Amino acid sequence: MAEQKDFVGRVVGAASQGAVGAVVAASLSAVTEPIVNSILVKRVPLSEAVKELDPERVKRFLQTTLATNFIKFPFFEATNVIMQGVDLPPTARGAVLGTVFCTTTLPITNYRFRKSMDLPITPSDLYQAYLPTVLRDILYGIVRNKVMTFMVGLNPARANTNLGRF
Repeated sequence: MAEQKDFVGRVVGAASQGAVGAVVAASLSAVTEPIVNSILVKRVPLSEAVKELDPERVKRFLQTTLATNFIKFPFFEATNVIMQGVDLPPTARGAVLGTVFCTTTLPITNYRFRKSMDLPITPSDLYQAYLPTVLRDILYGIVRNKVMTFMVGLNPARANTNLGRF
């Protein structure tokens, strides 16, 4: 029973860390995503994209970035902890983690992108760019698991502390 409580505590702790990351990333994204999207989609220079930045639009988009990040970041971290309990090599664990994360959250990501560009949102748009995105997320999951395995190997005792999990 103590082992189950520890597992639940680790999952909740990871989700909490993801929530903190979500706030930071949402704040940054609310400003930078409209700029980047203008440059990439509208093909305008950086100076023009910055001039087009509207504080009211940033404020409205922050609501979207907060909502989507509060789903995505804690979900990734909790899923990562759950996958650590699966007896697979780090590469396979990372690949499964990336696939599950992308398949589950890509509709949220595409919703957010389309909102940032003031584009219409249809169901067919929600899995747009699945293949490159899933490959990116698989690679990220693999790297996270490989690096985590390496870091824990450096100091296993520290990995069981709050600082070590941070």
